[in-house]
Formats: sequence, C-alpha cells, structure tokens
Amino acid sequence: MEFYVEGSPKIKKFVESLLPSMLEQLKLTKSKKFLHIKLDRELEDLGTVVPLSGLDTYLVVLKPVKNLWELGATLAHELTHVAQFAKGTLKVTRNGKKWNGKFYHRNYPYLQQPWEVQAFSKQEIIVRRAMEQ
Repeated sequence: MEFYVEGSPKIKKFVESLLPSMLEQLKLTKSKKFLHIKLDRELEDLGTVVPLSGLDTYLVVLKPVKNLWELGATLAHELTHVAQFAKGTLKVTRNGKKWNGKFYHRNYPYLQQPWEVQAFSKQEIIVRRAMEQ
C-alpha cells in the first residue's frame, strides 16, 4: 500500500516511521489502494477514516496530539479500520455501517460497535510492535 503523510515535519516523520510495520501487521502491504494521512488540528475526534472509493484511496485524518504514544495508538486504531474496509468486513451505508453483513444504525453505541471493539483491542499491540522496530 502506497501512502502519503501530510502535516508538520516532526509529526509527519514519526507517522512515516510507524507505517511500514503497522501496514505489515495489518496485512495491507500488498493492497493496491492508496493511503492518505492528514494531520488536522481542527478535527474534533482523535482520528477518523474516510474511504474514497472512486479514488481507490483511504483518507485517515488524525488530530496531531503532543503525546506521541497517543498519536501512534490512534494511528494503529484508524489503520485497523482501513484493514476492515479493505477486507470488506466493514462497509459504510447511508444510515450506518455493515459489519460482516449485519447492519448497525449510526446511533448504535460507539463502544459496542464490533469494528470499534476490534480496533481498540488491537491498537496497543500494533503500536508497541511498530515502536520496537
């Protein structure tokens, strides 16, 4: 998976250093899709993923926090969502999302959403492995 990181030089360098390991751990290295990571101070949440299907691109937007561990964990979390989209496990619909073919309305409780449970369960191990390399 090719990628581009947009943001301040220091944080951009940090994110770029983690990406090869994280993409390998999530089995995304051979993906033909493009990954654009944008660091945006105005983002309300810590991170989000937007699949841009017409462009064969995943846009990951991260809030550039000062705590690099937190930034790395958020990156790992959002890349887990990229893997879920890439594998077809998670799909966006008009009124919510589909997980393994089951529909979840957009008002479904955040911490009960199965794709979030999976992302939270993986993020720490992914970032730890990436930082060890």
